[in-house]
Amino acid sequence: MTQAQIESDVAIHWQFLDEKDDPGWRARRCLYAYLAPDRHEILYIGKAWGVTVRGRWNRPAKEPFWMDLEKQRGIFEHYVLLGEPRLNYAGRFSSQLLTDIESLLIAAEQPWGNIQSRNTRISRPGLAVKCSGKWPRRARVYVDNA
Repeated sequence: MTQAQIESDVAIHWQFLDEKDDPGWRARRCLYAYLAPDRHEILYIGKAWGVTVRGRWNRPAKEPFWMDLEKQRGIFEHYVLLGEPRLNYAGRFSSQLLTDIESLLIAAEQPWGNIQSRNTRISRPGLAVKCSGKWPRRARVYVDNA
């Protein structure tokens, strides 16, 4: 069975957020990603559970990340993607599941800014996540084979 033929447990639809008044900035219980100006490189993948996407994006929330991005990479602007998850089974969507999805995507894509989560993770064997919409990668289905 190919990656494309795998039935996903979770579908994540990704969309760009507009600068100021996009309702997606108020989203919780979701994922977000920062893209480099070329829109191809994923700089960071994160989750927003108890805090909004805007709350996670504000500079004081991730000051060391923003400083390193500017100093080490010379990147002063970026795009923000909102990833809205949907379960494809009759289960409960939990903070731990969102953490496991985030971890799976980070392990697979190795974003520059996700230093702590690139090498170690708690696995959820068999978890399959399908990304759609504006996801910038050729890979669309991610399976936890750990």
